[in-house]
Amino acid sequence: MKTDINLASGALVESVSKSKTLGILRIAGISSIIFITVISILLFVLINQVSPDNVKKQKDKFLHDKEVKIASINSKIVDISGILDSRINYDSEFSTFLEKIPNGITINSLEIDKAKVAVTVSSNSLSLIDEMLNNFFEMIAKKQIIKNVTIQNISSDQGGGNYSLSMKANKL
Repeated sequence: MKTDINLASGALVESVSKSKTLGILRIAGISSIIFITVISILLFVLINQVSPDNVKKQKDKFLHDKEVKIASINSKIVDISGILDSRINYDSEFSTFLEKIPNGITINSLEIDKAKVAVTVSSNSLSLIDEMLNNFFEMIAKKQIIKNVTIQNISSDQGGGNYSLSMKANKL
């Protein structure tokens, strides 16, 4: 038997293998063109979304929002400062009144508001109550905090020797 007998010519076998190779190359070329086109379109869309103009617009919007918040906070701070500046310093008024009340007198109540002062005290000595009243009259003469004093009630405990005084004063 002859092994070199070929029923198909060599040129036909070569052309079939070449056409298969060319078909594969054509498919690879077309698919690579399609792939590059899709990637190019995606990159174009991404670049347009992250363009410098869009980034600048987002940054400007962010900065504007922060400026509005800062302006709002500054306005609140100015308002609070105005309120604090217009407030009456009750601490100094309380300490002034407490300095004028001698030791030995019990303060039952001390109320201070914008227009008046109300004090209720008790003591076992009338001379201490007298000293306190003289201190308040001295405050009136020096025009410190109060302009007049009205004694509303003075009472004594018959058995215990305890005296009580309620008074109101109008503020300057």
